[in-house]
This record gives sequence, structure tokens and C-alpha cells, in this order.
Amino acid sequence: MSYDLTFWMQKSTVPQAPSHIYGELLEGRAVEGLETIQTAEFTKLIHQRFPGIVTDGGLTYWEGGERGMFELYTSHQHVHLVCRQMSGDDMNTLIEIASAFDCPLYDPQVDTRFDSHVAP
Repeated sequence: MSYDLTFWMQKSTVPQAPSHIYGELLEGRAVEGLETIQTAEFTKLIHQRFPGIVTDGGLTYWEGGERGMFELYTSHQHVHLVCRQMSGDDMNTLIEIASAFDCPLYDPQVDTRFDSHVAP
């Protein structure tokens, strides 16, 4: 079973619903009103907390054995992780990393963006 975690930074004036923004980002489209994030620095912190990340044929992933695994996708506007069999603690670590870049979680499973600065 997988669980998706997606992060982006936006201005408070972005009119689109988070689910629409999520869909656009997954389709590889830029979304007006989203900020450019420091993807290289963001992923560097992920690499530090989850050693052994591999990039092979364009796919970046981490296999943590009993801790589960994730696939990592990025653009200049978002970071998207597809987590499989990961603990809540490990997923919370990813969420904490994102918060250091002012990129709140969008949880597509419950269609909720956890951003206190932007209306849902």
C-alpha cells in the first residue's frame, strides 16, 4: 500500500484548490502563484536523513528494508514522495524536512493541505 506526500510553497492569493494544484504538478505543469523551492537543498536533507537513496534510469528511490521505501519526484515547484510500508515516524521526518522550506504537506488521500497561512 502506498501513501503520497506532496509539498509546495504558494502565495496566499492562489485561487485553485489544492487538489487541482496537485493534479497539475503531477502532470508536469507549472502552476501560477506557486513559489520556486530550493529542490536541491530540500532533497539533500532527505538524502542525509535517509542514506542510500538511489537514482536509476530517472527514478529516485530509497529502500529501507523493514522501514519501507519511497520514490522521490521533484520539479522547481514541488516535491512528491510515494511512500510504501513506511512508519508514521519516517513520514513525519519527511514532513519536518519540508516544513524547513516553508512547504506544507498536501495529503491527497484526504484532500487536505496543512497550511495555516492559506485557506483550504
